[in-house]
Amino acid sequence: MIEKAATGDPGLNLVPIEPFAIDKLSIQKGADSPISINLQLTNNYVHGLGSTRIKSVRGFGKDMTKKHEVRMFAPAISLAGPYSIKGKVLILPITGKGESNFTYANLETKLSFRGQPEERDGEIYMVPINLNADAVPGHVYFHFTNLFNGDKALGDNMNAFLNENWEPIYDEVKDELKRGLTEKLQSIVQKVFAKIPYNKLFLEN
Repeated sequence: MIEKAATGDPGLNLVPIEPFAIDKLSIQKGADSPISINLQLTNNYVHGLGSTRIKSVRGFGKDMTKKHEVRMFAPAISLAGPYSIKGKVLILPITGKGESNFTYANLETKLSFRGQPEERDGEIYMVPINLNADAVPGHVYFHFTNLFNGDKALGDNMNAFLNENWEPIYDEVKDELKRGLTEKLQSIVQKVFAKIPYNKLFLEN
């Protein structure tokens, strides 16, 4: 799947995922959070999935209902596209509408799910359920254009502030980012496993 990320593969029901389209992603944090923002991302794309490398694979044995796990590494994954934001980050107000880029450097990802058997036309297929993706970046870089109605000095200072404080900021928004990306990823994985019977995907031990 990763190897065919750029071009896709109709034989696997795999649409091209390099880049990977995210139609809409919303991050809304209330006043009880140090990151009190309303951030809307629309028509964004994830770049860099094609550079992902598989580190280890567990599961995918005879019993598909057991946990399956894939660990991956990517040197850089970026989420880029139009944004709008309003609120407060730590102690500073922030507002803007333009283009944003979140780049995750040295990203370690663990993808896990369980299989649910589904019989169709005398064949058994696996339906992935309870999919979870845990991503741990070595560093996250943020960049927003046109902050504060295009005030370059204020925008540059805010981008510098965000990158100096990337760890507490990422900790506050990572669950919303994960939720939006996982929903899209699950639909892609389900289509792949729906194409080929389970026993034809993997060699038996």
